[in-house]
Amino acid sequence: MFGLFYSKSREIRQLNRDAPIVIESAQQSYRTELIRDITALVHRHLCEAQEHCAEDEACLERAVAHFRQLHGEARRKTEHVGLTAYTLIIIYIRAVLLGEECTPARNAIDAFVEEWRHAFDSDEGPNEI
Repeated sequence: MFGLFYSKSREIRQLNRDAPIVIESAQQSYRTELIRDITALVHRHLCEAQEHCAEDEACLERAVAHFRQLHGEARRKTEHVGLTAYTLIIIYIRAVLLGEECTPARNAIDAFVEEWRHAFDSDEGPNEI
């Protein structure tokens, strides 16, 4: 029944709109250390998902489900770093699944991670959340 209300074009617009909003909100709300931790967590998990799933749609769908579960746990524990990072990871993987039309969402997240890459490349990664 819920499939009747699904619109691929609506989801594409939503992802392309949400990615920059989540990034801007994080940049305005969190200290530098937390932003570094967010971007490091996003980078690490997206690299792992790419390495594990490559282009396998079923695997990417399972990854989305896994990160939604982690997102829910972070929300329950009010872990802002995890909540923001998992939101961006979910957006990114959903954008990959939806294809070329979601390039703006992926580009926004890639640019955000790249902007902060210097802060976590020399570090051992994010602090535990």
